[in-house]
Amino acid sequence: MKRAILLSAVMSTMIVAYGQSPKDLHQPSATQLIQKGQLDAVDGFRFDQAPNAETTTPVSHGKYRSEVYDFVRVGNTYYDLQTNASIGRRAILHADGTITAAWTFSGSSSTTWPDRGSAVNYYDGTNWGAAPTVSTEDGIRTGWPSIGMLSDGSIYTVAHDPANGGMVMTQNTGKGKTDWTVTKTVAGTKIGGHPDGNVIWNRTANLGDKMFLLANFAGQTDDDDVYVGGIENPTLFTQSNDAGKSWSTLGLLPGYDSARYLDGAGDTYAIDARDSIVAIVIAGRYKDVTLFKSTDSGSTWTTSIIDSFAFPRFVWGSYLVDPNNPVTCNDGSVDVLIDNNGDVHVAGGRVSYSDDDTTDDLARSGSFFGLYHWSENQPNWKVCGLPIDMDGQPAASGAAYDITAETTNSMGADGNPSNGLAYAARYGGTSISTHSSLSVDKDNNIYVTWDAPVEFTFNDYLANYRDVHISYSTDNGASWATTQNATQIRSQEAVFACLTKRTDDFVHFIFQMDAHPGTNLQNSGTGNLHPNVENTIYYAAIPVQDLMDSVLGQNTLEITPVIKESKVFVVSQNQPNPFSDNTNVVVYLRAGSDLTCTVTDATGKVVSNQEMGYKGAGNHDITIDGSELTSGVYFYTLKTKDSEVTKKMQVVK
Repeated sequence: MKRAILLSAVMSTMIVAYGQSPKDLHQPSATQLIQKGQLDAVDGFRFDQAPNAETTTPVSHGKYRSEVYDFVRVGNTYYDLQTNASIGRRAILHADGTITAAWTFSGSSSTTWPDRGSAVNYYDGTNWGAAPTVSTEDGIRTGWPSIGMLSDGSIYTVAHDPANGGMVMTQNTGKGKTDWTVTKTVAGTKIGGHPDGNVIWNRTANLGDKMFLLANFAGQTDDDDVYVGGIENPTLFTQSNDAGKSWSTLGLLPGYDSARYLDGAGDTYAIDARDSIVAIVIAGRYKDVTLFKSTDSGSTWTTSIIDSFAFPRFVWGSYLVDPNNPVTCNDGSVDVLIDNNGDVHVAGGRVSYSDDDTTDDLARSGSFFGLYHWSENQPNWKVCGLPIDMDGQPAASGAAYDITAETTNSMGADGNPSNGLAYAARYGGTSISTHSSLSVDKDNNIYVTWDAPVEFTFNDYLANYRDVHISYSTDNGASWATTQNATQIRSQEAVFACLTKRTDDFVHFIFQMDAHPGTNLQNSGTGNLHPNVENTIYYAAIPVQDLMDSVLGQNTLEITPVIKESKVFVVSQNQPNPFSDNTNVVVYLRAGSDLTCTVTDATGKVVSNQEMGYKGAGNHDITIDGSELTSGVYFYTLKTKDSEVTKKMQVVK
């Protein structure tokens, strides 16, 4: 039996920290509610008690783990708050297999982070570049980059400039180039007739040179709120038809109005664009989740509330809600994805609300365990992933998963841990499973990553570390595979994973890691509980076949090893293709084996057979010599003692 660990299903007095403008939310502690008989002593609720959400029976693959993947360090940062809620677009898998990734960077250990800006690194198909030491904005202090590629092949970043207002756009001359030029993209002042407002925390996507941008419109100080269309600090939208040179007037999307929204919040929105489709989701704690979809490149929009909160224009302390039957809503950490059929998918975490006394002005925020998914083909919210029960033992209340109160605690109004605890590790106002990121492959399989605490992994203050979790669906979200642990670090915090929107034979993502649960921005307090340390940005590539075979598993306490055959899991398409002399192929081996490469012509005749020798587990760059081949279509077969993979290539002389 596990020892009883209080899970703050209803959080203590806390600050929801939104980077530069925290808001105070006064809430009772779990202990107070237990004393009132309103909450079980351990694990106050289960994920399947959430209304408006269908549960999904996971596809069971058992609990085991055989692989811990090597991660590639692509950069670092002292500024450790990569988002307040949603992740955004910070990793691109290009058509040729190269990758561009970005994050908020600072190389300064000062807690003012004077050099904060956008860092970009590039994978050329073989290696990542050196870790960036300066931002792309040439000394302008920015944050929260979105990235994309324009029709001329150049890469752009868009990040906010909180000091001067608006967005800063940088652009290079092509993938992997470091010749960044800076453009002031969207001015933040004089919007809605308010001279002191900034557009901040952007999410940007593009269709060729047509760009789409979402941002929160906020006052420059905590006491300086701004309004557009009757909404306080709303989410605004603009688009550009000329690669960011000019932009339409920032405004409200159709259907996003004061009838249901009282206010907006930072980072509680997401965007995707594909073909002629643009999909936008605006969400937030104690708000609707609203989908805006355009099928004509942003000219017209349809608006749908896909998850309605019970109390439109929510005001703290104004509604009677039975604490034993809380109302649920999203936590703002949404992501949106357009799949191969043009259908929209949305994923995110959930929180709960209850208030049985309108005189005490209390809003009680709990965190349901699971991550949730919705799609146009599956329009009922379903659980798409759960944290992992490490030992298979129920807690005292009968629930399978419990974490410490320190993990779910937030800072009090005085900026220090509340509820009598010595530590606070909660990520703003987000739930236990949060920071979702979605991706799709050529077969229309959907993948989702998120981070969640891991049982029995503690820092010195008994806060649980987080790992990046992953799941997938092969039927448009009707069912989801059992959660697997993608990082399996245990002694480090792995958070803020960002998938590439499109997936090939690997699931590609970046994430941030350090040794302290929580962030310095949100969880340090006056006692420097979370010191301002350098965080590492890592890249991970996990073979899709490994996910499908549940090779990652769950990293539970009882580990059953998996036999590692020397199977060729992935053979990439050769690059370049067509080619005249030499072409390269990346081969991934689960375990070491002798490797051969056989080339045949269109009739099946063997024209080349090359012994590659012994290759260890992992990725290998193989060169195919085509200098003696004539123009035509050929097939190359990579073979180990256990398996083989064949693909087509073309020679042009």
